[in-house]
Amino acid sequence: MPINFNAPENRHTYLGREVQQEWFDLMQKLVDPHDKEIADIGCGGGIYSLAWQKMGAKKVTCVDFSQQMLADAAENTQSLPNIIIKQGNALCTGLPDSCQDIVFERALIHHISQENRNSCFAEAHRLLRSGGVYILQDRTLQDIQRPGSPEHIRGYIFDIYPHLQYFENQRRPDDNIEVIDGLQSVGFKQVKVFSLLEKRTTYKNFLQLAADFQARKGRSILHELSDEEIAHLIRHIEKSLGAETDIVEKDFWTIWTGIK
Repeated sequence: MPINFNAPENRHTYLGREVQQEWFDLMQKLVDPHDKEIADIGCGGGIYSLAWQKMGAKKVTCVDFSQQMLADAAENTQSLPNIIIKQGNALCTGLPDSCQDIVFERALIHHISQENRNSCFAEAHRLLRSGGVYILQDRTLQDIQRPGSPEHIRGYIFDIYPHLQYFENQRRPDDNIEVIDGLQSVGFKQVKVFSLLEKRTTYKNFLQLAADFQARKGRSILHELSDEEIAHLIRHIEKSLGAETDIVEKDFWTIWTGIK
């Protein structure tokens, strides 16, 4: 069953991680966030909202449709005065026209149906001031189809449950062109594409990794599996990794940018 972002039991699903240096490095190459107003749409637990604040943003508006996720974001950002919590969704944020310098959406568009993605892009375009930057971070099919390895642990999911590849095929962009065309169709200029290999976390031992998977921590696709299927997946990963310690899990991402 797909993740229910509004379910109380899914509180803290998207908390407990630190934003990694490679993400900071790329963002600072793409934009200067200092003294900017930034909307983090689909903010989840506010991990990246807090990162923008740490990079000097004047104000960060955390937008999510889920009250549970917004409660996590409020907890994570510790009521900082320049971080605003607002309920809304990616198609209708409820924010005014031309009110943001940067709109950031991470791991969002695969939760939006293909026929509604251009509406999502159009809403981001509406929010930006002239010259503002849209930053979209998600995975294409090419990003997720890499085989399982100690670096790409997510790949083991499809080794064991290939039917989930079909599920991903329905919600992930096929390639960069699909998103580029959508961004350009709503008026974005200078659309560019970047790749990011982002460290997700380091597990001191396999028990930490197993606990993360059992809790379905930060991986919505694991909500498609039963507890028994999760247990079988964990056994497969343990067999594949052996006795490795300090397991560094990384994720492959594609990032699109456009300017209004």
